[in-house]
Amino acid sequence: MSDGVSDAAGDRVGPLVRLAVVVAVFLAAGAAAGVLWERLWDAPAGLSFEGEWFLEPAGPDVAFEGIALFVLIAFPLGVVLAVLAGLRRGHEVATVLTVLVAASLAGVLMYAVGSSLGPSDPQALAAGAPDYTAIPGDLGLNAPDRDRVPYRSTALVALPAGAMTGLVGMYLLGNRGLAKRSHG
Repeated sequence: MSDGVSDAAGDRVGPLVRLAVVVAVFLAAGAAAGVLWERLWDAPAGLSFEGEWFLEPAGPDVAFEGIALFVLIAFPLGVVLAVLAGLRRGHEVATVLTVLVAASLAGVLMYAVGSSLGPSDPQALAAGAPDYTAIPGDLGLNAPDRDRVPYRSTALVALPAGAMTGLVGMYLLGNRGLAKRSHG
């Protein structure tokens, strides 16, 4: 025989454990995606000149290759993880909020892991290097400018945007969204 207090506590522990698992899975996947991002990325070549680093050849296609790769990995990852999180129904509002926060943290973690595994900041390396020294570019989410600020990139929204797309799709089309419904 169980009392009402233990049943109420048991009803809250189940969803909390499930939401904690969602956060843990998102964070683990974000870290793994950061490793994948760094492994698939080819560092752009550059040269030092008068204490500054310059892309060689210069151009937006070279400068933004890392950003595009980040988005190409993060968005589908967010979709897949959110669909998996949405498979179990119940506590939808808590699931949406948890997925949004977990996906945001996973995107930041993906960036932190990938950029820490990549080459060092080429501007710092070029400061003490002789002119025309070949220096590889670093892995970042913004243009290789001198005054850039890490973590200020709209690419960090890719994983949460993918997660929200997957979760909304799962809730709208889920296991019965595409099935023909009877009208009478």
